[in-house]
Formats: sequence, structure tokens, C-alpha cells
Amino acid sequence: MAHFHKNNSRKLILQLSFVLAMLFFFSACKNSSYDDVLADKQYAYQPLEVGRYTIFDVDSLHYNFINPSTQQVDSFRFQQMEKITDTFYDNAGRLNYRFELFRRNDATATWRLWKVWYGLTTATTFERQEDDLRFVKLIFPPTADVYWNGNKYVPATDSNVFKLYLNWNYHYTAIGTPATIGLNNFTECLFVSQVDEENLIDKKLSKEIYAKNVGLVFKEFLLINKQDVVSSWSNPFKANGDHVIMKVNSYGP
Repeated sequence: MAHFHKNNSRKLILQLSFVLAMLFFFSACKNSSYDDVLADKQYAYQPLEVGRYTIFDVDSLHYNFINPSTQQVDSFRFQQMEKITDTFYDNAGRLNYRFELFRRNDATATWRLWKVWYGLTTATTFERQEDDLRFVKLIFPPTADVYWNGNKYVPATDSNVFKLYLNWNYHYTAIGTPATIGLNNFTECLFVSQVDEENLIDKKLSKEIYAKNVGLVFKEFLLINKQDVVSSWSNPFKANGDHVIMKVNSYGP
């Protein structure tokens, strides 16, 4: 009888070991599959984690024409830091990340809080709330020759202050391409064209670059109207508008 119980105990132990091994196997497969899904989606182009920060060097030009012949050009240079400081769930139950934006005159000055924005990743998008306007910055997975309305949540009409956001056609101009920005070399980047329109008197351009495992590393925004059609866009005359370029200086952790 004792021999019978001993054999049963051995069988039970073997069965339990087999079950545990199978559970571990399927768990490992599940985790591997989940990681593969994340990798395939390429969410790493906009990592979201509390404590992450990026410092930008910003160059800004503001054009203001005063009749009859005075062209003012105000030039500003400063640093801007974007830091993820907290999380919260919105009314739809989605996890949002709080982006705090700081500015300072140069690397020796003290940071001052400038604005608070928010960002989140859905199954197919990275969205950011900037000054109460929601933009679809990226789509996942990144695909060439796919266009999307990144401003679809902006209440733009022909007659309101958001008119400039009408008819933007976001698309990737390069995927997984290396880029050097300032002193930083990135092996894989997404190049996003948001709008690029031009005629004799108006030019509108907005583009961004995202580096894998870093996020936004470059942004250029240009909106200029010039009445002197002979003058160049780099040195416009009878012009009003802005030209802003942001380049990553450093990032962490």
C-alpha cells in the first residue's frame, strides 16, 4: 500500500511539474508575442515614461511689416525643455501623460514653467494636446504612402482663428532613416511632413522628426505672408509671420 501511494505521489509531482512547465512556456510565448507586437507597431518612436525629458535649442524669427517701407524682424534664441512629469486617466479611461514645458534664455539661466501639454498612445496613434488643441502626431505602424488628417480634432473653419490648420496632409517622408541633429546622431528616425504649401505670397510649412527611443528631436514651423513676391522666403520683404526651428540639444534619462 505504501508503494502504491509513493507511485501516486510521483505521478502527481510529475503532472504538476508538466503543468507548471507548460504554463511557463505559454506565458513566455505570450510575453514574446506581446513584445513583438509592440516592436511591430514601432511605439518606441515616441516613448512615454515619467521622468523622460528633451532639451531643445530654439531659433525663432518674427516678421512684422510696417507701412510704407519698414520691415521688422525680431530674432529670439532660447532653450526649451519638455519633461513627462505625471500620468492620469481621461474620461474615456485612456492613460495620458503630462508634458511640462520649461523655457530659459540660455544654458546658464533658470528653467521657468511655460506650459502644460498632454500626450497619449492609442493602438494606432500618438496624440498630443497642445494649447487645448488635439493633434494626431504619429500613426502606428509607420507606413510609407499613407496620409492622415493630423488636425482632425482641431475645430478649424474658413472663418475662425484656426483656419491655418485646414487641409494639412500628414505623411511620412522617411522611416527608420538615420539623422544628425546638432551634436546628436540617431540611427532610426521618422520624418513627418505635416504641411508644405507655397504660392507667390504665402508659405506654410510644418515638419517634425522623431528618433527611436527618444521621441521628438526636431521641429520646423513656418507661416509667412509677403507682398513683395520678388523677395526670397529666407529674407522676405513686406512680410508678416513666423519661422521657428527646434533642434534637440540633450535628452534623458
